[in-house]
Amino acid sequence: MRADLHMHGPIGFEPYWLEVQGYKGKNLLELIVNSCLNRGIDISAITSITDQVDDTNKIPRNSIHDRLNHLTDNYAFSLPKDYKTDRLGKNIFIIHRDNKTVYLVNGQTPIVKEGEKRFDHLVIGSNEVPNFMNFRDTLAYCNDHGLAHGLEHPNVEAHFGVGLEKAVNLASRCDFIEGHNAQLMLPRIFSLLPTIGQFTKNSNNKAKEFAREYNVPYIATSDAHRIQDVGMAYIEFNKALLNTSDEDRFIGSLRDIIITDAFITVEGCESLLGWINWISKFQRGIRNERYKLDP
Repeated sequence: MRADLHMHGPIGFEPYWLEVQGYKGKNLLELIVNSCLNRGIDISAITSITDQVDDTNKIPRNSIHDRLNHLTDNYAFSLPKDYKTDRLGKNIFIIHRDNKTVYLVNGQTPIVKEGEKRFDHLVIGSNEVPNFMNFRDTLAYCNDHGLAHGLEHPNVEAHFGVGLEKAVNLASRCDFIEGHNAQLMLPRIFSLLPTIGQFTKNSNNKAKEFAREYNVPYIATSDAHRIQDVGMAYIEFNKALLNTSDEDRFIGSLRDIIITDAFITVEGCESLLGWINWISKFQRGIRNERYKLDP
């Protein structure tokens, strides 16, 4: 089986992002499932991230920031008739088509706060982790709730990575390191440019070296912000290791696969044109918060 455990889909589900990325008026769930099937991806973690929270610092349920539920609530009913759907608990949505099955799993990048600094973490199995907790409480929450979780692009401190120095004190309480992020695709030489810095393949190499040194498994993910980019990088494992009888066993067995390093990584990268495509749109959209306005 192939699992891409860090995939956002569009940049966001606000009308602006759907317009500029060419998804307006289309069935986003159908697009995601088709992209998974085209790339042979069996499991995709639909990763929510936002600083918009309810009074418990969780992502508001049934909002556009609650990504998997937004997809299933708004697009499942209009899938073509040959798409059959089912649920495995509240955090796993199943789609069958042409004798193939895709599992869409809830995922999250909760925002971690240490003093005035913000960091990202990567969680698979839920998007109900409260934002704005420190690392001690975030890791404890994930472990107490049986969630698979790890340090997201840890060497990219410019984009909320924890940094490898701080990671030394956190790695033993995590299940994995994100060792290969497909969006870090620029050659190492570009790290000499101030505007690029750590956004290169070298950060992946350093993350993998760190994981090996501290004996923590590392995974490969797409970190896709375009639907067509799902599965650019993924982990692959024996189907017999995954228990699909219920949600808890599914997440638990997936976590065991990762912890025991019973998988291989397939480490593709975003194309230069694809990276420029979404990054340029993202930068324009966040300028003066244009994405909060109607397109």
